[in-house]
Amino acid sequence: MNKNTLFIRIIMRTTILIYSVTIAFSQLLLAETSKGQALGKSLNIAFESTSLYAAIQQLQQQSKVEFAFDEELLKLEKVDVDAAIFKSEPIGHILDYLLAGTEVGYEEKARNTVVLYRKQQPGRIIGRITDTQGEPLAGANISIIELNRRYSTDREGNFTISVQPGSYTVEVTYISFGTQRQSNVSVQEGSSTTLNFTLTEEAGALNEVVVTALGVKRESRSLGYAVQEIKGNVMTQARETNLVNGLAGRIAGVNIVNGSNSIGGSSKIVIRGETSLAGSNQPLFVVDGIPINNSISSSSQGQKIDYGNGAGEINPDDIETISVLKGPTAAALYGSRAGNGVVLITTKKGTSSQGIGISFNNTATLEKVMLLPDYQNEYGAGRGGVYNIGDGGRSWGPRLDGRDMAVPVNTEFPPNHGEIVKWVPYPNNVKEFYETGKTVTNNIALSAGNDKGNFRASYTRLDQTGLVPNTDQKRDNIALNTSYNFTNKLTVNASVNYINIDSDNRSVIGYGNESPVYTWIWEGRQVPTDKMRDYWFKGYEGTQPFTYNYSFNDNPYFGAYENLNGFKKARWIGNVSVSYQFTDELSLMARTGIDQSNERRDTRRSVGTNAYRQGMYRLEKNVFQERNSDFLLTYAKELTSNWNLRVSAGGNQMRQIQEDNSTTAGQLNVPGVYNLGNSRIPLVGQQYDSKYAINSLYGMGQVSYMNSLFLDVTARNDWSSSLPVANNSYFYPSVSLSGVFTDFMNLSSDVLSYGKLRLSWARVGNDTRPYRLRNVYGYGTAWSGYQTVSEPASIANAKLLPEMLDTYELGTDLRFFNNRVGIDFTYYNTVSKNQIINLPINQTSGYTSRFLNAGKIQSRGYEVMLDVTPIRSRTFNWDININWSSNRAKVVELVDGIDTYSLPSGRISNQARVGERMGDMYGSVYLRDPDGNIVYINGDAQNDPVQQKLGNYNPDWMAGINNAFSYKGVVASFLIDWKQGGEFYSYMYVRGNEAGQLVESLAGREEGIIADGVRQTPEGTYVPNDVRVSAERHFDGYFNNEAGIFDGTWIKLREVKLGYAIPQKLLGRFPVKDITFSLVARNLALWTKVPHVDPDTSSLEGDAVIPGVENMSLPSARSIGLNLSFKL
Repeated sequence: MNKNTLFIRIIMRTTILIYSVTIAFSQLLLAETSKGQALGKSLNIAFESTSLYAAIQQLQQQSKVEFAFDEELLKLEKVDVDAAIFKSEPIGHILDYLLAGTEVGYEEKARNTVVLYRKQQPGRIIGRITDTQGEPLAGANISIIELNRRYSTDREGNFTISVQPGSYTVEVTYISFGTQRQSNVSVQEGSSTTLNFTLTEEAGALNEVVVTALGVKRESRSLGYAVQEIKGNVMTQARETNLVNGLAGRIAGVNIVNGSNSIGGSSKIVIRGETSLAGSNQPLFVVDGIPINNSISSSSQGQKIDYGNGAGEINPDDIETISVLKGPTAAALYGSRAGNGVVLITTKKGTSSQGIGISFNNTATLEKVMLLPDYQNEYGAGRGGVYNIGDGGRSWGPRLDGRDMAVPVNTEFPPNHGEIVKWVPYPNNVKEFYETGKTVTNNIALSAGNDKGNFRASYTRLDQTGLVPNTDQKRDNIALNTSYNFTNKLTVNASVNYINIDSDNRSVIGYGNESPVYTWIWEGRQVPTDKMRDYWFKGYEGTQPFTYNYSFNDNPYFGAYENLNGFKKARWIGNVSVSYQFTDELSLMARTGIDQSNERRDTRRSVGTNAYRQGMYRLEKNVFQERNSDFLLTYAKELTSNWNLRVSAGGNQMRQIQEDNSTTAGQLNVPGVYNLGNSRIPLVGQQYDSKYAINSLYGMGQVSYMNSLFLDVTARNDWSSSLPVANNSYFYPSVSLSGVFTDFMNLSSDVLSYGKLRLSWARVGNDTRPYRLRNVYGYGTAWSGYQTVSEPASIANAKLLPEMLDTYELGTDLRFFNNRVGIDFTYYNTVSKNQIINLPINQTSGYTSRFLNAGKIQSRGYEVMLDVTPIRSRTFNWDININWSSNRAKVVELVDGIDTYSLPSGRISNQARVGERMGDMYGSVYLRDPDGNIVYINGDAQNDPVQQKLGNYNPDWMAGINNAFSYKGVVASFLIDWKQGGEFYSYMYVRGNEAGQLVESLAGREEGIIADGVRQTPEGTYVPNDVRVSAERHFDGYFNNEAGIFDGTWIKLREVKLGYAIPQKLLGRFPVKDITFSLVARNLALWTKVPHVDPDTSSLEGDAVIPGVENMSLPSARSIGLNLSFKL
């Protein structure tokens, strides 16, 4: 049995176990009675026709179970029972038979004791929750204290709760409003008790609860660091197929870098700037307490294909909240992988309800290309003003003036005479190539719960077709979440998320002759789209594709329909946790979870492809598995009426396995047969296996005074398998202080409603990737039947130390005018040192680089969040939310003798230089005279032999502005995403003008160009350039990296929503409720000075998203659609 099969069996068994637990829990929840130890005992018993009283006495005698009841109340002697025989039946089933049709119920109260009682008809608590203006508070929480059950109001603020007759305490809460509690609420059998609440806004209380490290829920007032939370429902209307993209513009200090724009493509998230020279600088993603894989998946061979990032696959419909822990202080308890912050995802749970609740959500959108390059349409293909049949690659041919011209035709191979057509432009040929994308998402969820527990089951189907023809993605998300209270002390939770992704084809991206963007740059402006669709030469079907550019281009339709990049992925994310409450103060949580994925990549290249004339087939299978098991022991004690203490201690064990296998058939025997057995040449295989482990112990404690002053301390120690034994243990602490001074000093007023100060410091350690401690041989290509091996190019280091990152943060949270205006300000300063980097060395050593500890990075920044409610009335509300942030990261030092370190780059060189900023871009620039003029020789621009700094790709600042309006049942909102400053490099601009395709290349087409600059005289002086050259020659030699740099500022209308919620009173007794229709749109408008392309994109190099660089990226999409949601 190979390891892949073993891993699949393990995860299947784990999944079956979780499913079984889920089914068992749901059955327990929906059962009318709880079968305890006595009731589950099996018994053989025979009853004669007798009274129910006598039957109970007989059952008690034979079972040795005590039955307690009041005969005067129940009158069992007057109930007759027919004769019956039971063999090995549980006592609970026997009682069900005996008591059928009576008004007698039963319940196991204590061990070996069953109480019989008279059933009562339930009563109801009904009511409405409003604010002081009389406006309903939708989603307000109602808790029945004695039953430990929680409910919520509908859109009209109404609630109905069914309970057994008795006396109850009802508590009502709503964010930013004061809590109200009503005691001794009497409920009579079969009747309704009306209970209305009017909540008063109390900004000074601000007792919002947010999810923090290790899934612990805390009041935001108690936190000494910045945490920002987003509700899941904001992501499920105007939705993105990649969850990470949905966060853009919503969180201060969070930079979302859009990836390739391909279907199912990747995105990168960076919190508070870059602090690592070698790492991804991305945060850790955690789902229900279990860390998950968010690595970027892309092709490692041939041209680039983007298979997406792990977090992008999480389904928004299953998300309750997303909490962003921005700094190491907030994330210290998650260890070395959380140094760049943590994104905590809490999934939805079942809710207490009458029966099973059903919700449905549908979103259907159409996607169109938002922005295409501004092409010239005056000159066709050719060189030097001349076109010969089959020429291609550049549009420096004759003017498109309607003359007759011989061009290729798909009935003649090889092209010789062609067909005669009018030499005219086709301005929309690129636009016509891209199709209207379609995305349809359907979600249905079932949930139920009672005082014993709850469950939720959800299914989501995503069907998407892309802008590029014949590209698609189908994704199924199945989520199950259960919780059951076996006793008032023992609770078990289980959840599983299954994700299945199936793409028949994903587009090639980037610069290369398999990319559709590249293809159209090197096709003439006279090429008609329709002629390209019939892409086989007649008589050569399957072996020879038709195109207009035979130099190096593939027909874009041939690439889309024949050169397929299939992708299948099955992923499981699940966990089981057990919580036990020893006493009111002491509790224990133990949990184990897994993230497992299996990928299959199927790459096909047809015979006749330019890069693979004999065709090619590659099969890749990748397995990833991470298992985390942890425990947390917590002691919480109210020491006095003013002092409270909470301490916790726990540990975590992480085990990670990765297996990548690739086999390539470099040529095909039979065209069109994509099977490894169809290879004309020996197969080439590649294999990579990795194992990685971290063991951890940690603790945290909090002391609070008067619920106004809070002191938190945390500590964690990790032992990593990727570091040498002598250095594999690293310890890091944190401390934070929070003070609500308006409460502590009694300073709240009509102006200042709430005021809080916070201060924190933390240290976080970090390890490195596996297998960097010693050199091992790698396998090479066999020679003469003998296997070859070789040493790696980098020298490993058995003395590596862990990286360390120190940060401090201070901030304030102020609310004014009864919470109508709020401002949250944060300043942070982070220093990372002992970075583990692969530094270049002299190649005469036989190696190119070595791993060592070096580097010190300082990152500082500011974050501001402003909330304003300009209008609040009974019928109309207007809320404005603004977030703003700015970050500067500086390279303080590298290593003695080295002042430059190259970072992952694409088309330009990203370099970390001592004394300069992280994100600095270097590249070729023009040679200039002392006055800054470009130097020309014979009319051609000259390049400086030394690379120079071109700018920095990080924005000067970022902002998100969200406006939300509500008028009765109408709701509307729009989100603006703004990045100011920074530089952006466009390879489309450079190569498109070299090719004569873009409008800038029209200059000097007829008369030539005398470029603005200087030339050097034989005497060494500089005079104005006076040499005229052809436009083709000028543009062919003019463009370098400097020419493609632009101000990277952009403003995007990121999201627009307009919806209507049908009032429940109009629906009456109609079973459907909470019906909402919405018109939704994403990326409607863009304002930027960058020509031809959307600067909200990036380049993909290996598994790294390179910001600030466009490398023939696919065009961005604008989406418009409808959303419908309702409940049953």
